[in-house]
Amino acid sequence: MTTLPAPSLSNDVDLGVGVGVTVGVAAALVEALALVFSSTTPGTGPYQYAGDYWLTASALPHALAAVLVMVGVRRLQGARDGRLGLVGMAVNVVALLALTVVIVASLLVGHEVQGGPTYVLGTLFTFVGTAVFAAGSWRAGLLPRWLLAVWPFAWVIGSFAAVSASPVLLVAWYVALLVALRPGRKTSLG
Repeated sequence: MTTLPAPSLSNDVDLGVGVGVTVGVAAALVEALALVFSSTTPGTGPYQYAGDYWLTASALPHALAAVLVMVGVRRLQGARDGRLGLVGMAVNVVALLALTVVIVASLLVGHEVQGGPTYVLGTLFTFVGTAVFAAGSWRAGLLPRWLLAVWPFAWVIGSFAAVSASPVLLVAWYVALLVALRPGRKTSLG
């Protein structure tokens, strides 16, 4: 009789966080390439270049990656991040949903749609949600504290507030996350 292995850190990383990191790295690299190598329409006028669409569309997988990574990390922590983790994740999901509506609208109409202050406030609340989630995760002890401290900044600078090659910072954070979650690494969880 064959028995399945008990869930382990490496299995959870492969199934949960790994997909989010893969999607996030791809989104960040597309965004960085669009920012560095393509022309984009200045201001809020109608899109004139393919780069406008690539840059805008890259935000959708960013949003998906953020949710997948948070859900995966929360699961790996066994919800030891408590209410802070849950509230941070909820704030992030709501902000990302609002941003997704604005992004899809922009792609459909072919020009930047901010929905009033939605884009700016949504981006701000993803920072707040990530910071609150990281604070809860700090107590959980799974991830190194330095990684948690830079998470909100790497997230915002590498995604919705990106300039030039700044999405590469988010790629580096994602790689550091996978290294921190590698099998056999000692954590305060045992």
